[in-house]
Amino acid sequence: MKPLLILGAASIVLVSVLCAVVNYYHDKSERLVSEVKQQEKTLAQQSGLITTLRADDARNRAMMAEQQRREQQLRQQGETYQRKYQDAIKNDECARRTAPGAVLDLLRGTDTTTAAGAARAVSP
Repeated sequence: MKPLLILGAASIVLVSVLCAVVNYYHDKSERLVSEVKQQEKTLAQQSGLITTLRADDARNRAMMAEQQRREQQLRQQGETYQRKYQDAIKNDECARRTAPGAVLDLLRGTDTTTAAGAARAVSP
């Protein structure tokens, strides 16, 4: 009977150890599944952010290209205006003369006299 008792006790210990091992790996498996789900959620969020950043980048590039196109157009218009202006004044005697200093100050926006002071200076 003692060998049966020892065999029964050994069986109980073996089953207990087996249950503990199964429980350990089951818990570990549950944690890993939970981590995988969390990582998938994080990955989905990051993918969404990357998509948003790519869309923003494309939009910014399009706006920069449009801005450069407008600046180029303005430069070309300015150059065209300068050529036309130079052609228009090349044979004009008045255009060859220097404008009075007060007129140049007004054109440059550096005139320091006030409107009231200018009106008094002009009126007799």
